[in-house]
Amino acid sequence: MTKIRTTHDVSRRSFLKGAGVAALGTAAVAGLASCGQPTVATEASSEGTSAAATSGPSFLKAPEAIVDFAETKEYDVVVVGCGESGLSAVHTALEAGASVACVQNVNGPQTTGNMAAYLDLEANGEAEIEACVSFINWKSDYRSDRKLVEVWARNSQEALTWWAQEAAEAGVETIVHDAVLPYNGYEIALHANTYFHVEGNHNAAAVAIQGTLAAEGAEFFFNTPCVQLYKEGEAVKGAICTDEAGNNILFKASKGVILACGDYSSNDEMRDYYAPDTKGFSRFVDFRDGSGLCAGMWAGAIMTPTTHTKMIHGEPAAVRLEMPFLYLDRHGERFMDESCARMGYMNNFARKYLAEMNFEDSTAAKFFAIVPSNWEDYYESWKAERPYDFSIYNASNKVNPEKWISGETIEELADNMIAYAEENQWAMDLNKDTIVASINRYNELCATGRDDDFGKRAEYMVEINGGPYYAVPRGSNKLPAILGGLVVNENLQCLGADFQPIEGLFAVGNASGQFFGGVDYPMDIEGLSIGRAVTTGYVCGRYVASL
Repeated sequence: MTKIRTTHDVSRRSFLKGAGVAALGTAAVAGLASCGQPTVATEASSEGTSAAATSGPSFLKAPEAIVDFAETKEYDVVVVGCGESGLSAVHTALEAGASVACVQNVNGPQTTGNMAAYLDLEANGEAEIEACVSFINWKSDYRSDRKLVEVWARNSQEALTWWAQEAAEAGVETIVHDAVLPYNGYEIALHANTYFHVEGNHNAAAVAIQGTLAAEGAEFFFNTPCVQLYKEGEAVKGAICTDEAGNNILFKASKGVILACGDYSSNDEMRDYYAPDTKGFSRFVDFRDGSGLCAGMWAGAIMTPTTHTKMIHGEPAAVRLEMPFLYLDRHGERFMDESCARMGYMNNFARKYLAEMNFEDSTAAKFFAIVPSNWEDYYESWKAERPYDFSIYNASNKVNPEKWISGETIEELADNMIAYAEENQWAMDLNKDTIVASINRYNELCATGRDDDFGKRAEYMVEINGGPYYAVPRGSNKLPAILGGLVVNENLQCLGADFQPIEGLFAVGNASGQFFGGVDYPMDIEGLSIGRAVTTGYVCGRYVASL
């Protein structure tokens, strides 16, 4: 993916180094009590003052309040961020009759991904809907705020139907993928808008929708990052942004500011603090710098407790075989019980390999799945018994063995694996003898039906013999998102250290928290992250416009 830089990259990063208010973590409330609230720009301020000193990383130290503005603009609603959640908030606020400004730190709408999930309210009864909410909570280690998951469950169909229709009217067709999720004895009907077939994928739809919203009266300001929030008393009443010339512009919001600024996945300091196990994985983009989240914290909002859920992706759908065959690491050696096969969790086995490369080369997280020619014979029975653990699909896209590495003999396969790693500049230290020895050792264990090396279930001990032999390039090494934002209530209103709503401040999408909670992003409901982002923006824009 092309990395996007703007003229504000340096100034935003410098700005972050003067940051914040203590976030809600293991000792957050005590921290807030001890350090006091930071100063932010207010109507009554006559000069900027520094925040009280705080311990911890630099982004938790608030900068001096900005009080001089080259220009002031007034709206009902100000949306910070022009991704899927921000565009959805703009739409419903505008539809409700509000005047709306949307500010963005880069030069246009920006989203990533290919799918957006929603729950079918007609096909599902109340038990299925509640079972789906419970499933998400289970997959989040029971750390979800159930009310927030209910927001997605009850509103996603309306929100995602609007998105698909709006995109189609602007020339970007959606292909809907249908799925059934079994859980607690219920068959839960799901759908997802997919954009694998479109150049630009989901972002193509976002660009098209933004054009429509602009024509309908929403005002968009690109290359205009939010650097602070503006308060009158205890209420947030606007966003302070800088334009390309470096001028401070106050966007006043009579009803509320909606932070739709995404996560902090391109801010290394914030990653190290809130999600340290993302170290060494490569970022998707440079513009998710966390500045909007910091502005929210400086205004009194609290952050979701750590550790935040990480979304780490890797191999494309065509090669993503998630089945428990033999896995070989960057040295050509077996390294795990392969029963954990899903892409979203494989990063947890890769950290020691990233450390071997001083966390400077994310391809050290790559590995190979060694697969027999009759691999497909096992899928249906394995999948039926463990429906959340194995997959050969990404939406309707099935794996394609023509995209895999192959060899008529194990020795030829080893040669081709080495050539593939060298061609793709993977950080691997492979030799043919080690690869062959690892496969032979595995076959010996399979013949006994007992895994003396890692204790894998005997049913999954399938010998690698009877060519052609396959090696599937695997490994999750890219970080598109971190799912842990500001604490919000069911109206997406940000909460302060006392867990009371902050007047005028809201957060949606990945800028908001408590929807996910596990260590890793669960991929069982494909497109859930984007579906949640569209839905929360959709619900929040309408709510704020009603105030």
